[in-house]
Amino acid sequence: MKGALFVAGPAGTGKSTFCASFKDWLTTNNMDAAIVNLDPGSEFIPYESDIDIREWISISDIMSEFNLGPNGAQIVASDLIIENVDRIKALLDELTDYYVIFDTPGQIELFTLRSSSSMIVDSLGGKKSMLAFIGDSIISSIPSGYISQKLMYASVMTRFFKPTLYIMNKSDILQDDQLETISQWDESVDNLMDSLMEEKVDLRKDFFYNVMNSFDESGLSSKMIPVSSKNMFGMEDVYSAMSLFLSGGEDEDTMYKDD
Repeated sequence: MKGALFVAGPAGTGKSTFCASFKDWLTTNNMDAAIVNLDPGSEFIPYESDIDIREWISISDIMSEFNLGPNGAQIVASDLIIENVDRIKALLDELTDYYVIFDTPGQIELFTLRSSSSMIVDSLGGKKSMLAFIGDSIISSIPSGYISQKLMYASVMTRFFKPTLYIMNKSDILQDDQLETISQWDESVDNLMDSLMEEKVDLRKDFFYNVMNSFDESGLSSKMIPVSSKNMFGMEDVYSAMSLFLSGGEDEDTMYKDD
């Protein structure tokens, strides 16, 4: 495969819809793309998966076999994915020139906090692995919400320590001035702190300033990419950032090369 993008995010951020939309954008632009569903508990997915973990893992079977409730079964199912890695890898070997998008479990903690997840990422994607954290635009439009999601993004990046994109989905819901404000927060910690103090006047500004400033100083944090899975806005930016990570900025696809 050309690259492996593992997509993670809190429930309700449109993670699976992003996967579907990004695959559509890639194929529309003459690139081979596939989606692997790694969520054994998903009842509906907005795409036709090329590989689906539900073929081998059933939440209802786990509940019956181990006498577990839905949440306990989800945890067991997440750990059982590692037992099916070889099956998935055999199918991935057929996707030589594909960008492969991995749709991870809907509850972000089932993916980011399980010890098996790092092994899954390393086994399936290897050195071509990267992650995308999907944030919510409405939550991001409030200073404290923006910071909360940035910290969740940091936890994903820290957990896997691989190139990680920060993608803000559902940007079509916001007004242009809201998008501009969020962009200013992403560019300047001072702007973010000014807005935060307007929201929460009695807050310890120095603590949050130091936390957020550490993102810039580390050089590890990705700039936020606003996207809309509804109208494919921002998908080219996601692809460009993905190419930058995977190939040092050299785009291998002819549609992006100079004549």
